[in-house]
Amino acid sequence: MADKIMLCLCLDITEHDLDRAIEEGFTDAETFKRYTAGFMGPCQGKSCMDTILERLAHKTGVDPESLRRPTLRPPAHPVRLGLVAGLGGSDAS
Repeated sequence: MADKIMLCLCLDITEHDLDRAIEEGFTDAETFKRYTAGFMGPCQGKSCMDTILERLAHKTGVDPESLRRPTLRPPAHPVRLGLVAGLGGSDAS
């Protein structure tokens, strides 16, 4: 049943994926993110982070407030899509 419970709709991360990550020793938010790519989908964790952290805390027996949220890393600076596509132009915004 755990393989059917969706925790992250963006990346299709299930409760089973969370269980497997814990079994492998990834018991905090940062290592879970690196193991599953959780919190790195289109929503950047806005729709799934609270649920995943709550389930992670429950399954590892720690206080949910003690789990640090993973580091969010935005792009260094905005880049125009035309520049990425090779259409020239300046990357200055």
